[in-house]
Amino acid sequence: MKRKQKEAIIGLLLGEATTHKKAKLIADTYAQCPYCVSYISAGCTVIGVFSIPQDHQWWLEWVAKNPEETLGLRCAEVFFTKKVEASSPWSRGEAKASIEKAPCGADCGECFRYKRNVRGVRRLDIMMTANSPTGLYENEK
Repeated sequence: MKRKQKEAIIGLLLGEATTHKKAKLIADTYAQCPYCVSYISAGCTVIGVFSIPQDHQWWLEWVAKNPEETLGLRCAEVFFTKKVEASSPWSRGEAKASIEKAPCGADCGECFRYKRNVRGVRRLDIMMTANSPTGLYENEK
């Protein structure tokens, strides 16, 4: 039975890590995100394509404004497409409805931004925490 595609916005994240190793670690970690279409690294550059709920746009915008705080990037830019379509496990309905921790290791329920910006949405967002595999972000209280 074919699953119904969820309405989403498509975001493109282009960032630069401080080292090749860090770029690869970030790309490998976030490729597991249920909103991720594709996440790769080439040298110090990372490129992520996300299919996210409309009320999660703030998350990618936050990465662009605070790349080091959120993903450990030296710099980042985010672009939202209007013509290009892409699907993620979430938009295809393949992601689990609720999980304690995001695939990157973050506990989104503890993030003050998540609580403020995504009320009533199930815990599938990703935020870096001190407990995440890359250990780049500690939750603000």
